[in-house]
Amino acid sequence: MTPDIRHDCELVGESTDQLVHDVSLLSDEALRGPSLLPGWTRAHVVGHLIGNAEGLTRLLEWARTGIKTPQYFDLEQKTEGIESAVGQSSAALAAQLRDVTDEFVAVAKTLTGADWSCAVSLGVDATGRELPASELPWRRLVEQEVHNVDLDGAYTPAHWSDEFVHRLLDETARLYLPGDDVPPLDLAAVDGDWSAACGPSDVRVRVEGPSPALLAWLTGRSSGEGLHVHPGPLPDLPPWF
Repeated sequence: MTPDIRHDCELVGESTDQLVHDVSLLSDEALRGPSLLPGWTRAHVVGHLIGNAEGLTRLLEWARTGIKTPQYFDLEQKTEGIESAVGQSSAALAAQLRDVTDEFVAVAKTLTGADWSCAVSLGVDATGRELPASELPWRRLVEQEVHNVDLDGAYTPAHWSDEFVHRLLDETARLYLPGDDVPPLDLAAVDGDWSAACGPSDVRVRVEGPSPALLAWLTGRSSGEGLHVHPGPLPDLPPWF
């Protein structure tokens, strides 16, 4: 395992500790309450996180063995996994979340240098974006950190680490850069030297604020609290990737 991948796996472990702790503190009634994702309860979010860990582990196995193993074999499998969380207790879901994420990290530690360069595909029946296996620990970290916020509990974008925020800011800006449906933006963090220009090159809207607030807005996890925009108002963004 290369140093960067090892570091990402360590970050996944730390994030898992926080996530499992936060889920275990939810009452069963709170689990049935709404999350920040439209139409999903908090239990749906946890069910998605469990299924995502299982799916990403299958992609690691694909990279390790060379045998194509999709993240999800079909949409029914993905949906049933999410729905199966509804009605379970927070203790049961926290334990499942711990087990599947620990399994993901354990399998990651079995991959060799050559395995990490294997191209795998996200999504149902491997029809989504292709990426090297080396990106999978980072993808898992993003899932955990962003969806912990979606649980609408004590964990907020303000709890994201500086490293996570700036890395995902760079990635999001890079993905937004060529988008035809992205408004022309000049983004600037007031708590550091991070900045980016996105969208078409015509007259840009300048949006600035603390790095976590910028990332929360770009990922659809806030309506722009803590940001300053000129000229206003804040433009509408396309769905986050």
